[in-house]
Amino acid sequence: MSAKARREGGGRGTGTGAGAEPTVLERNLRRLAAELAVIPRTRKIAILGQPGAGKSALLDLLTDRGCVPRPVVGQRTDATSWAHDPNAALIHACGDAVFVDAPGYGTAAHPAETFFRLFPYRSFDRLLLVLKDKLHAADDRLLAGIAKAGLAGRTLLVRSFADGLLPEEREPLRRELAGKFAGPIVWYSARDRSGLAEVERFAFGPSAS
Repeated sequence: MSAKARREGGGRGTGTGAGAEPTVLERNLRRLAAELAVIPRTRKIAILGQPGAGKSALLDLLTDRGCVPRPVVGQRTDATSWAHDPNAALIHACGDAVFVDAPGYGTAAHPAETFFRLFPYRSFDRLLLVLKDKLHAADDRLLAGIAKAGLAGRTLLVRSFADGLLPEEREPLRRELAGKFAGPIVWYSARDRSGLAEVERFAFGPSAS
């Protein structure tokens, strides 16, 4: 792997080893933890998921397109990147809440190992895991880590693009998801906004103990 790829978080992107230079992704993840630590007491919400799951569109709807800065929403899959710009905007503010629209994990630029190791899960009141289809291996590992850390009560599974699911498809999928996660699951669609009110209630409701 080239030095440039290592700096940009490519390949394994762990940055481990004696004297190894941290990748841009590693530096941004550590900066995120530091920035969250000094934000005054307020609601902190992380939106997680693999590329193309609809995370940025969900953030735009949850904040009525009023967060600062606005997320990048468009046709390009997972336009959010923390692997190339060491000054990337990591936090979006909206009223009394701050959001983190995390880049999709499990890619060359955002390796799952680096992401899971350094993302400050405990800093958040709510974790929204957005899925476009079934759970993948990286999602399984993330949920296992959330459960082990005692954060399941702060976590909501949001099955996006639910307008494309037939009624008879939902129950088998719910059983599959429930086998991996004991918490709440919401069927959501950015197109018709179904499920959005449920996500809002979870995101902005009373904090879990």
